[in-house]
Amino acid sequence: MPEGANAATELHREHEEIEGLAARIAGLGPCPERAELVRRVAARFVSHTRAEERYLYPALRSFLPDGPHDAVKQTRQDDAAERIALSIARADEDTVAYEALVNQLVIDIQRHIEEQETLLLPALIDACPREELNHLGRQLRDGLGREG
Repeated sequence: MPEGANAATELHREHEEIEGLAARIAGLGPCPERAELVRRVAARFVSHTRAEERYLYPALRSFLPDGPHDAVKQTRQDDAAERIALSIARADEDTVAYEALVNQLVIDIQRHIEEQETLLLPALIDACPREELNHLGRQLRDGLGREG
C-alpha cells in the first residue's frame, strides 16, 4: 500500500474513478459503448458498496457518534442501488425503463459519493486513530481488488 493510502485515500481514489465512469455515461446517448459502460459501472459500484459494507460501515459504527445510524442509512441506499444495477442487467437497452434505471443509478452513485466525501469520511478521519485508518485502508484496498 502506498504511504498514506489510508481508508479515506483509498475510497477517494475509488470514488473518483466511479464518478468519472458515471459522468461518461451521463454524457453519452444510447449506443453500444454506453451500454457496455453501464454494465461495467453497475458491477463495479455493487462491488464497491459491498466492500464498504464489509469494512467501512463497521468502522463508522465504532468511531462515529451517529455511526450506527449512518451505516444503516448507507446500507439501505446501497441495497437500493444494487437492486437498480440488477434491474439494469435484465432490462432491454432500447426502452424508456432502461434509461430511467440508468439515470437513477447515476444519481445514486453521485449521492453516495457526495455523502461519503463531504460528511462521513471527514468525520471518520477526525474520530478514528491513524493506525486504524491505515488498517482500514488496506482492507478496503483488498476488498476493492486494487493492487498495492
